[in-house]
Formats: sequence, structure tokens, C-alpha cells
Amino acid sequence: MMKYVLFISFVVVVLLLRSYIIRNIFTPKQKEDKKYPNAAYENIEIERGIGKIRGWIIKSERARGCFLLVHGWGSNKSDMLRYVDPLLASGYDVIIVDVLGHGQSDSIQKQVSIESFVQSITSMIDYVSERSDMNSHAIYVLGHSMGGVAASIVNATDLRIQALITDSMPTSLENISKSMAGKVTLPYIPFGWLLISWFLLRGGVFLKARREWSLEKIMKNQQSPALAIHSIHDQKVPISNVDVLLNDSNFKQVVKVEAKGHHNCVKANDFWDYVFHFIASNEGDEVDETY
Repeated sequence: MMKYVLFISFVVVVLLLRSYIIRNIFTPKQKEDKKYPNAAYENIEIERGIGKIRGWIIKSERARGCFLLVHGWGSNKSDMLRYVDPLLASGYDVIIVDVLGHGQSDSIQKQVSIESFVQSITSMIDYVSERSDMNSHAIYVLGHSMGGVAASIVNATDLRIQALITDSMPTSLENISKSMAGKVTLPYIPFGWLLISWFLLRGGVFLKARREWSLEKIMKNQQSPALAIHSIHDQKVPISNVDVLLNDSNFKQVVKVEAKGHHNCVKANDFWDYVFHFIASNEGDEVDETY
């Protein structure tokens, strides 16, 4: 009798843990926008058969190129406004969207995965390519955290990206797991691996992630120039994540900056110097330091 009670208790605990993980880790809270662009903007909806992706276009006066800003897990487009003003001042149009399953974009449970980020980025590139009033020949992507991982996956195959900038990007499934889990602390082996495996299975992309999205291969096969920026004080995604980029990737430049936390690289004094010099050095242009 005691064995049955223990077994039933174990099953109940597992089901409760499963429910908690699905609600609090695999299903990001769809946060409302707390901030809006300082400049005039256009609301957009991108429909690609996978749900509507909603966001903003903020046009510059020169349109020398277009920056696509991609937020991280559990974030939304208003959180990416911290990057906008220097880009506009330097003549770039900016598009920010809520990734599928985040913010104002449609939420389909199965899509809340790495795949939803990849689909959202590809849809943004398609959208820019279809608009005659935007410079589709100079598309840049700046991805924060999980947005950087997904942008790297896209940049490994999509030749339409002019350059990629990642900010505070995790570079292994272990660190993606820790980043997603947030305040929930679990040993990666075995619990963290079970968590990330469950995440990939639930997103329907387990085999794809294992075969096509092997991060070790992705980091070595960036098609367009890639710059990684990371804070030495990042506790959520530790600075050790850049080791693989420094030692075993084809990222053209990896930069460590002095900034507090996971979301503040952009506040580092030299953040925009690195970004604009990187772009200029790969285009043969002079740096326009208007920011």
C-alpha cells in the first residue's frame, strides 16, 4: 500500500512541476508596452500563416539601411527602444516587433520556442524586402540574448543580412536553459537538460535543433559579418559564454564591455563605437559619429 501511495505522490509532484514549468518558463508572459518610440512610428502587422507579428517601424531621414531589433525570451518590443535613438541619428530605419508568443503578437503555444524567434526574424526580413520604401540591400540585425541566438541561426543560412550584432547572447543549450529559467535554479544535469529538451520537443523542433541548429556549427558558419558584445558583469548569461566565440567561431569581432546586468550593454560608453565602427569596417565606409 505504501508503495502505491509513494508512486501516486511522485506522479502528482511531477505533474505539478510540469504545469509550473509550462506556465512560468515555456510560456512567456505577454507584457504590455510600457514605452513607445520618441519619434514618429508606424504600427505594422506581418502575416505569414504562422500568426500575426506586430511591431513598429521608425523611419530615419536618410534610410542608409534598416536595423531589425530582436528582443530576448519573455521580453517585448518596448524593451528594445533603448537601442533606437543612436540608430535613427546615424541614418538607419528601425523595425522592432514582438516575437511570436510575446507582447502583442499572436500566441500559439507550440510556437513559443527557438523556432518562433527564427520565424519572426525571417518574416521581418521578408517584410523589408517587400517594401519599396525601405533599403532591403542593407539589412542589419541586432539581437539581445535569445534574440541573438535566433539571429545567429538565421545568419547561418540567410544571405540577406548585411551584418549581425548580438548583445548578451548565450552560446550553449545549458546557458539558454539557465537564461529561460530565470530565478528557478536547477542543475543542468539532469534537470536543465530535461528542461531544454522538453522546450524543444514542445516547440516541435527537437530533431531540427539537434541536427540543423547545433550551436557549435552555427557559430562557425555565420554568412555575414557578426559582432558579439557581452558585459563582463552579466550574471544571467555569464561572460564565459564568449569563450566559444573567441576560440571556435567565425564571428569577426567579440567585445567585452563594462556594464551592469544582462540588459545594460547598450549603456557602456563604447557600445555604439563598437557597433558603428564594425559596420563601417565591413562596408569600407567612414564612421559617421552623430550618435
